[in-house]
Amino acid sequence: MKFNRIRFNKRSVMFTWFTSYISVLLVPIIISGILYAASWHVVESEVNRANTNALKQMELAIDNSLGGIERLSLEISLNKQVNAFINTSLPLSDNDYYDLVTISNDLRVYQTANEFIEQIYLYYKNSDTVISTRNRTDGRQLFQMLDGQTLRGYDAWKSFLDERYVQAYMPVTMKENDNSYKAVLFAKSVSLANRDQPGAVLLFVMRDTKLLANLPPSEATSVALLDKENRLVASSGLEKRPQFLTYDKFTGENGLFYGDVAGEQVAVSYTTSARTGWKYMSMIPAERFDDKMRYMKRLVYASILLSLLLGGVVTFLFLRKNYNPINLLIRSFSMKAGISFAEGTNEYGFLQDALNNTFAEKEQVDRRLHQHRDAIRSHFLQGLLKGNLEQDIPVHESLSAHDIRLSSAHFAVLLFHIDHFGKFQEDVTVDPQKVKLMQFILMNVVEEVIGSQHRGFVTEIDDMQACIFNFGMGQDPEDLQQVAEQVKLFLLDHFHVHLTVSISGIHTELFGIAGAYQEALSAMAYRLVVGGGEIIRYDELPSSEAAHQAGNYYYPLHVEQQLINFVKTGDYEKSSSIIEQIIETNASNAVLSVPLGKCLMFDLASTMLKTMNEIGSQSNKASFIEQFHPVERLFGCETMKEMKGEILSILGQVCQSIQAERKQEYSPLGELVSSFVKANYAEDNLNISMIGEKFGITPSYLSKQFKAQTGDALLDFISRTRLEEAKKLLSEQSLSIMEIARKVGYADINTFNRTFKKFEGITPGKYKELK
Repeated sequence: MKFNRIRFNKRSVMFTWFTSYISVLLVPIIISGILYAASWHVVESEVNRANTNALKQMELAIDNSLGGIERLSLEISLNKQVNAFINTSLPLSDNDYYDLVTISNDLRVYQTANEFIEQIYLYYKNSDTVISTRNRTDGRQLFQMLDGQTLRGYDAWKSFLDERYVQAYMPVTMKENDNSYKAVLFAKSVSLANRDQPGAVLLFVMRDTKLLANLPPSEATSVALLDKENRLVASSGLEKRPQFLTYDKFTGENGLFYGDVAGEQVAVSYTTSARTGWKYMSMIPAERFDDKMRYMKRLVYASILLSLLLGGVVTFLFLRKNYNPINLLIRSFSMKAGISFAEGTNEYGFLQDALNNTFAEKEQVDRRLHQHRDAIRSHFLQGLLKGNLEQDIPVHESLSAHDIRLSSAHFAVLLFHIDHFGKFQEDVTVDPQKVKLMQFILMNVVEEVIGSQHRGFVTEIDDMQACIFNFGMGQDPEDLQQVAEQVKLFLLDHFHVHLTVSISGIHTELFGIAGAYQEALSAMAYRLVVGGGEIIRYDELPSSEAAHQAGNYYYPLHVEQQLINFVKTGDYEKSSSIIEQIIETNASNAVLSVPLGKCLMFDLASTMLKTMNEIGSQSNKASFIEQFHPVERLFGCETMKEMKGEILSILGQVCQSIQAERKQEYSPLGELVSSFVKANYAEDNLNISMIGEKFGITPSYLSKQFKAQTGDALLDFISRTRLEEAKKLLSEQSLSIMEIARKVGYADINTFNRTFKKFEGITPGKYKELK
């Protein structure tokens, strides 16, 4: 399918992409227009912010200067010479003229120390005398030097000075020696102890240019100061006061508005002094905004043109690039799915049809997988119970794959044994289909009874139903008892089914499930003593000492497992040692009867036969029973000593039979592998795969041959080899259990503890204490 054949096809995805890309190109154009409109407001805000900052700077400088003047007025008011002359009246004496000179000199000192003050006048009302830093005059001559904006004749000026208390600012035009300048006059009464005296008034003259000296220089910016009486206190860059420049116009503390100055529009920023209430204004021509926006406008046009140019090129290139994978997919589906692609049709429609066919096939595969999902999940749960997990797959991934969500790290195991099938059992035998139905009902009842507070995972194992109980909130053993009682009662009431339930102790972490299962098995085995239809708790089982006192014999499940392991290898010495230990432990109980002793011996004989069955010696097992008649021989015994002799004789014949069968299949491979394991047991990576790689054979074949030649599973042989060395190290009492575990090849102490207990029946710590 070529590009030039489909580019004009309106149904093709190419046409849709082209339309989409063109629409995308319009986005930056629209955004550019929006940005241009918003940029005006941004520039306006920035200029206003800059002007406001400059005004704040000027406001701070002027307020500081005015504050300095007010402090200076207080200082002058406290001058002794100034206060002493207040009571002087006309005519003046020679001493009075001398005091005037002294006061003038003091004023000169104050004026020199504050450079922003142009002149200081001190008006004494009692003598109508005005003292400055340079000369002496009277109130009328001072009035003639002032051109105040609010002064309306000498009488008004005299009335202003004669007020009881004066403190005010006013703009004036000072005239001295034919020179005039704009200034700000600050008048303040001299504080008096006796308020009935006429008093005096201090007059400070400040040039407006000095007030505005801290304003940042700018050719285009004009500034102005308005006091609360709407008087123009000071200005810069203004030839004439604009009409809009009135105090009422500037509402609020600060702001921005537009006005007209000499026919030119200006942007006026203003702020208000918190000290004096004056309005500080900055005026900038509006055309300065246009200068900034012209540059922005050029950028917008350039960006639009560049977007169209580059966007068109990129659109063309990406159309071709993006279509290539679609084209390859269509060709692949056409060849593999057998669906032909017709020119002029939509590519996505073709891919959808092809994917629908693929999904339909996948659903069929999923349905087949779902049929076996329960069996796979059951196999995984059985692995948890027996402690056999896939080493290559993380446990959390396996849990997620089987939809197993755990509530906590605390577990227990409940085993359910159906003693009588009730309504499902019409005669001695039970229909296998009804057995499966009953197991299904039991599984659902258990999970329903456990409810939402805890979690339960039920599977079938060894003709029993096993429930892995995962605790939710709290770990109360009574919750296990309640579940067992409710399940028994429900099945008895509805189906007349009789159950025996065994309950393990509480264990932590996933590896503890196998230990809990062994405890549940031990409790279920006690069913032979207490009978069926009971709830048997592992923590309520009698200890070996209690069993002796009760007349029971001691033969726990873990000891039986040890015996099986030794018999499998044909090791008569170790097997006989365990049997002698079992018989000696039980023989020490004075109340053990001959029938119970016979039961013990039958258990031991059954263990040997079970071992022969597990190693695949069916023919030997049959011939062994026909030749030696172990049951009849045990029935003929009357004493424990005779029973012990018979059982050891049976053991020797079993071990001899296993060794004879092993010699028939002798091959140097088993011996070589055994030697290699004994030499490398300390390696933590020692496993079947590593040994198979060493000898150049596959792990499955190696495991099968080793079992056939030695009668022992290779993994069990590795574990026993490591544990034999570990027991030696534990006897030395000098190393910690973690150090011993590492020395014998276990990187994880939990794995070491679990394996040790599996083969020896006790934990390494308990073994070390016994030694």
